[in-house]
Amino acid sequence: MSTPDQNTERTGPADAGPAITVQLFAGMAAAAGQRQVTVLPTVATAAGVRAALAAAVPVIEPLLSRSAVAVDGRYAAAETPVGPDSEVAVIPPVSGG
Repeated sequence: MSTPDQNTERTGPADAGPAITVQLFAGMAAAAGQRQVTVLPTVATAAGVRAALAAAVPVIEPLLSRSAVAVDGRYAAAETPVGPDSEVAVIPPVSGG
């Protein structure tokens, strides 16, 4: 039996680019039911990963649209390239006071 920390699901179109593993945190991981998802974006950019993730796990789309994407430890612009060896994470919004 897998725990949410161990689940990995590979989703995307058959003609997609390289598989990209995306780390999820906090409420996004809870909503997705897993801490990482492997997607096959049609465009190997941060925007392509975001789109592939929204398609793969529709329940997180509302939160995803307000979250930042980080590639290799840095916040990424939409056009930032992403490769199969990139460390990709989605950082959900943080609230506090």
